[in-house]
Amino acid sequence: MLLSRQAWPNEAIMAAFSWIDLVISDRKGERYMQSVEAPQHQPGSSPIPSGTPRKSRLTRRAFVAATSALTGVLAAAGLPAARARAGHAPSRPTSKRPPPSDDLVSYEEAYLAFRCHGFHLEGLSYPITPLGMHYLLMHFDIPRLEQVSPYQVAILGHVRKPMVLTLDQLKTRPTVTQPMLLECAGNGRALLHPRPVYVPWFNEAIGVYEYTGIPLRPLLEEAGVLDGAVDVVFTGWDQGVDLGVHHAFERAMPIEEALRDGNLLAWNANGQSLLPQHGWPLRFVANGWYGMQSVKWLKAITVLNEKFTGVENQKVYRITDSADEPGTPVTRQSVRALVQPPGIPDLFTRHRFLSPGTHVLNGMAWSGWGAIARVELSVDGGGIWADAELLKPVSPYAWTPFRFTWQDVGLGDYELVPRATDSAGNIQPLEPFWNYQGMAQNGVQRVPVTVV
Repeated sequence: MLLSRQAWPNEAIMAAFSWIDLVISDRKGERYMQSVEAPQHQPGSSPIPSGTPRKSRLTRRAFVAATSALTGVLAAAGLPAARARAGHAPSRPTSKRPPPSDDLVSYEEAYLAFRCHGFHLEGLSYPITPLGMHYLLMHFDIPRLEQVSPYQVAILGHVRKPMVLTLDQLKTRPTVTQPMLLECAGNGRALLHPRPVYVPWFNEAIGVYEYTGIPLRPLLEEAGVLDGAVDVVFTGWDQGVDLGVHHAFERAMPIEEALRDGNLLAWNANGQSLLPQHGWPLRFVANGWYGMQSVKWLKAITVLNEKFTGVENQKVYRITDSADEPGTPVTRQSVRALVQPPGIPDLFTRHRFLSPGTHVLNGMAWSGWGAIARVELSVDGGGIWADAELLKPVSPYAWTPFRFTWQDVGLGDYELVPRATDSAGNIQPLEPFWNYQGMAQNGVQRVPVTVV
């Protein structure tokens, strides 16, 4: 039984928590977190935010020391560090991600999977994903922003005219409404072996909403991007600790990518305000990039004249073969196709059952590197291929529908495999592309079907 709070050695526990707070607020580190405060400016001048980047690094050594101190205090007080649940003792925070595993999905991964739910593959029949069917990934907590009034976004850094614009001011500008596809960079991670440990996505980390907002490029042009600009950093209101570093979630992309057509600051999805978990009241939606770049709860856009060195660019979302090598950054979506599983499912395994005859198979294909040029489909696991019919996409920033007529299907077991090719010549691989973090994996989908 846990001791009552009154029975704890309060002074020791408070000392441990004070030590953790001290380490977290240490400003001697290398990492900074954007802090945009209310602008202070003279009448008639450009509104320049007074807030300056502040360092907030919880170093790996300090993080381990802090958590060890707390664990030691709890042990000295006769308290368990973590109570076992369903026969599993939850892990303590560490400054490293777990290594790839041969084991079944862990307790922590199941917990993350409930917070970060996936798309339902029967939704491939909708060109625009219904609101509750879109995939969802949240790195930290959903911030409550109702009291932030007026809601505003700062555009600052290596620009001629820094600006702070309220959401109402953004809405007075020429708006666009465009369907856009988002895909998590970890889509397909659970299909790899050994399995990289994080949210255990199979093929369902996708979705297309019809967003309403304003293009990013005119805003950057108005702010006046200066010569020598390198990266554009998008900072959200959400914050937490990852790899031992306390930071606001923020991601950077090269300036030339930020200036591409299609990038949007959006406040509506499918004709209504963004849902809280999808970034209300304002988010960035990046054309053709994996979802980590589409920063939610947008707070600031900062132009840098050097490469951004934040955790989410330099340590996470990298294609590497091991934990220690730097690897290469994840950027645009790899070419990919998914077919809607036909027939009816077995409840537990989701194995499909189908009657004999002729069946029309439908699906979607996409790529961040170019338009979809071809989709092939095999019904024997990849032995023989036939072309599917490509249909017109609802937007150049969405997915491309395809249709395949499977004729005279007889009794037996089959494996449906779609494979896409984009206009840049990229073709889906037949086998999963393994990497340490399980990023940008686009091995073909395989759907076992029994015709009875």
